[in-house]
Amino acid sequence: MNMQAEARSERFAPDFQSVLSDITRLIEARAITLYTPHLAPSDPRAVWAATGMPQEALNEYAAYYGSLDVWTQAATRDGLPPKGSLIVSDELLPPEDLRRSEFYNDYLKPYEIGRTLVSIVDDGKLPGFPRVRLSIVRAEAQRPFDAREKATLGAMQQLLRTVMRLHQGSILASGQSQLEVLAFDRLKEPIFILDADTSVLASNEAARRIAQSDPRLQLLRGRLVFSKAGDNNDLRTALAALEAGREAPVFLQLSSSMADGSPLSLILSRPSGLTAGQTQNCIVLQVLDAEAAGADDKELLVARLALTEAEAVVALGVARGMSHEDIARLRQTKVSTVRTILQRLYEKLRINKSTELSRLVHQTLSHDIFLR
Repeated sequence: MNMQAEARSERFAPDFQSVLSDITRLIEARAITLYTPHLAPSDPRAVWAATGMPQEALNEYAAYYGSLDVWTQAATRDGLPPKGSLIVSDELLPPEDLRRSEFYNDYLKPYEIGRTLVSIVDDGKLPGFPRVRLSIVRAEAQRPFDAREKATLGAMQQLLRTVMRLHQGSILASGQSQLEVLAFDRLKEPIFILDADTSVLASNEAARRIAQSDPRLQLLRGRLVFSKAGDNNDLRTALAALEAGREAPVFLQLSSSMADGSPLSLILSRPSGLTAGQTQNCIVLQVLDAEAAGADDKELLVARLALTEAEAVVALGVARGMSHEDIARLRQTKVSTVRTILQRLYEKLRINKSTELSRLVHQTLSHDIFLR
């Protein structure tokens, strides 16, 4: 599985310079930077990429001038701006205040930075993902950013988030994060990751168990095969449609049945937020639990992680950033009871931190485990 993870990492690793160059064709800029302000450039999760600006400018900002950035100080005076915010530096503080600052005289002026349009690509609140900014830079002599350019950048924010998710997914895959593997294997719904030839790129414990116990489907030489020829034809047709760019999931129900008459329903989908080219050789196949269909998040956690209702409510509260007191009020119980349930969750899920629990919840409620 390590080799498969490395292959996924190489296949989906984003080309940041290409992305930044594409933006310059849409919005006039002297330079564009994409960076993780709270991660040092040496951190493997970090991104400090630029076009139109020397790398040393980013290194100096990360090492020293970031702490003197009067634009950032003004923008965060009332707290960190949320994901999706667009910030125009011209609106943050008077020009005379900017020009009196060390940041302007020692950093902006030498690098010919006069104004910026900043996108908060990610706010860093989702466990495992850093805060990310994209800055479109203009010189003082260049014109201010207009409403059309802000709208263009706003429309591109989901693409930029996807690029960063791909980067973080590559880091996790190449490192074979134990928590990611745990999240995938702890799902109670059987999930296979297939390519267009029905070869299994990955499968969780539940999927491997059903392949061993249910005669309607089995793994042969690494490929998923159904017992009836018609079902295999339907599977190949569905995979071809998804590979060709179909957005909607494909539902299948195997024509054969077990002795108890229970149907076996499947859903095939492309990982969300990616283009057909990016998801080449990667289709998610779930064996559906009819009882969980249409369930809300709490019921999904109960079904997929074998939690009690109380455990699911506490887990969701932690994942949504609620305090123990807030969760206690929601459940109309004592804070000590919430802490007891939380400790039980840690033991049951074999984790020991709230950040790990948050990430496990987010991954459990998402079907594209490897590619988010």
